Amino acid sequence: MALKNRTIKVNKDKSLSKIQYGKLDIMWFFQWLKVCVDLQCTSIEFNQANKNRRKSSTKHKIKINGWKDIDLKEIKSMKHHLKMTDKELFNYLNKMFNKYIHLFGDFTIRYIKSSKDLIQDSNYFTVQIPISKNRAEIDSELEKLKQVHKIPKSEKTRTITFYRPIKHKEMKRLYDVWLRKNKDFEYGRKGNFKRLNNSEIARQVKYAKGGFRQVQLAYVSAKNLIVNMSNGIFPKNTL
Repeated sequence: MALKNRTIKVNKDKSLSKIQYGKLDIMWFFQWLKVCVDLQCTSIEFNQANKNRRKSSTKHKIKINGWKDIDLKEIKSMKHHLKMTDKELFNYLNKMFNKYIHLFGDFTIRYIKSSKDLIQDSNYFTVQIPISKNRAEIDSELEKLKQVHKIPKSEKTRTITFYRPIKHKEMKRLYDVWLRKNKDFEYGRKGNFKRLNNSEIARQVKYAKGGFRQVQLAYVSAKNLIVNMSNGIFPKNTL
């Protein structure tokens, strides 16, 4: 099913940007990107059985090859996703959304209040327009500027395009399973911590009774999603 076009405010002023994805879609992107960045240079192991039912394993080293327009070092500098509180995660996602929303939208004219609002994007060129100019003069002079400075027309629309539409329920299930397979959770009155087993995870993420196998499959899908994201593809949970 095709996603509907949405118009979302970029800033607190009246600047509008037409984007193809909703805020929650973009937040899920940055949530999984954070996981990927935190796993950079580590290996994810996949267990599989061959025709003789003998188990073997393969490893995929996480090396991020995509998302060149995003400051991955900034994301890496933030608290590890397994240690974030819900509030810290929300603050991170909201910050990334506001900072990088322009990467998910068709390019529109932007109002720049100060130099800090400028973005480093080859699909934009920067000019200053006197407020005394009328529309006809602006159009004429802009066209001359493009010709004099040989500014080519870009056929590019969005900088980041998703592989397929986001399924929010799926994203939440995969992330909840990933979190519980990799993080120690508190239990008992003494404040002890332990890693949950698949039956406990199935109950917490509300899989049907006996959802042991569903947890296994979801965990593999989450690992596939991370490997694909490291290669600049999101959200694809098969290899």
